[in-house]
Amino acid sequence: GGRLRDVQATGRGAHPVAGIAGYCVGHVQTELDLPEIDQNTQFSYPSHLAKPLKILIQASDGASDYGNKFGEPVIAGYCRSFRGVDASLQRCEWIKPIMFSAGIGWLDEDTGI
Repeated sequence: GGRLRDVQATGRGAHPVAGIAGYCVGHVQTELDLPEIDQNTQFSYPSHLAKPLKILIQASDGASDYGNKFGEPVIAGYCRSFRGVDASLQRCEWIKPIMFSAGIGWLDEDTGI
């Protein structure tokens, strides 16, 4: 709710139009993974955390549904999946997801800053 509140905090002249959302998650494991690359780098996720693919689907659905209820549809965004392994085979990825959001709108000229 904070992002929508921020738009309205500009005053009476605020007109939200649309939202954008971005997601950064760990490795989205799919059948397209190359076995020769992944053979020594299979890592599991802690049982109390959702897997990246589930996060992408459910977070995107939630952000779209929330914005639509307030008349501010999500019209653009991005997702980024990352997994790396250093020389000692230590995992390097986004275990916890990161979500970015922003809004597109306008202020009336006579009520703007």
